[in-house]
Amino acid sequence: MNTYLHKLYKSYFLVLSKICSLFVNNRGSEIILFGARDGNYFMDNSRALYEWYTENRKDKTFYWMTVSAQVEQLLKSKGLPVMRIDSLKGVYTLHKAKYAFYTNRLRDVAIDYRAVPSSLKMIFLSHGQSVKNTRLAVNVGVDSGFKSDSLKAAAQTLFAVSTSPFMAQVQAKSNGLKPETYKLTGFPRNDWMFNPPGDAVTNWNDFTGGKKYKKIILYAPTWRRTAPKTLMFPFADLNAAAFAKYITDNDILLLLRPHIQDLTNNEACANITRQLCALSPNIRLATIKEFVEANYLLPFVDALISDYSSIYHDFLLLDRPILFVPYDLHTFDQDNGFKYPYLEYLPGPVIGSQEDLILAFNALLAGNDHFSGHRERLSNLIYTYKDGQSSNRLAQLLQEAL
Repeated sequence: MNTYLHKLYKSYFLVLSKICSLFVNNRGSEIILFGARDGNYFMDNSRALYEWYTENRKDKTFYWMTVSAQVEQLLKSKGLPVMRIDSLKGVYTLHKAKYAFYTNRLRDVAIDYRAVPSSLKMIFLSHGQSVKNTRLAVNVGVDSGFKSDSLKAAAQTLFAVSTSPFMAQVQAKSNGLKPETYKLTGFPRNDWMFNPPGDAVTNWNDFTGGKKYKKIILYAPTWRRTAPKTLMFPFADLNAAAFAKYITDNDILLLLRPHIQDLTNNEACANITRQLCALSPNIRLATIKEFVEANYLLPFVDALISDYSSIYHDFLLLDRPILFVPYDLHTFDQDNGFKYPYLEYLPGPVIGSQEDLILAFNALLAGNDHFSGHRERLSNLIYTYKDGQSSNRLAQLLQEAL
């Protein structure tokens, strides 16, 4: 859909929403909505909690909200409650609903933040909690539309969820909320880390064909909002052919998970990724296309390589080695900023060269782990609960609010 038609399409549903607000309200309603990623995907904390509701709270009325025909078809094929955001019935349900769980912004459940009725109580689940500043707290370049959406959501927030008092304190600025607005439940998607769903096991077995490896290592850098864009393996001594041979010879499965935008809009990142995958069958993509949910993948990974991504906070729950490639730390700190001192709490070694990386891989193969204490220190700061019961606690909180 071109830009003009998209604006016209959105305007139609905005007008429809304004008309609906004159005749429909949510008095006496207990309808619950779930949404994620601007309505485009079925994923993240909202998905984990929605699936918990489908299994444990069939007595409740709830819907997954989406603009995706594929997501709608998927959920309908499973007999699960789903509603199109861009439909008359969806607009009506938006105004009848009492509560909405979301991970990104109000567009997770509505065509536009201006379409969301002021009586809808929002519960912010977040996409994740990282060391880096996010959303409203970044140093440079907060989009005005995103800011308006976030502030409206904050004004209608019943509560937000966090994983510890420390994270609630440092996260609040990102979302225009006060620390006391956060409830310490843990993230629903992290329940998968303790109890991988059957779909996750099936997905993994299909991906690997049942083949076993000495070590499975995931490289998952963060997405950079501003230039310069993300670099994979940003080492002066990088020798792609020699590195790929090392991976193959040592029976390592190396999974590469750059942000999907870096594969489409970042030529340098896409080129090195394609080159390495072509050099060894043991180097494979594990992007959102292969694994929509990163936390479906993490339980099967022996070690992680990252930089500032929230994925390393999630991975701490497994207490497995983490390597760090913060090659642009100074620039990233200037443009984005951090919630807490990055290097002071780093739970793994800094990798600055291919030589460093291979030495670290050798240590992994030998079972040498010198950073367990560092991981425990940060994990205890970030997580109050490590029990796989986040969805249960969160649902109980909402039940108490009804």
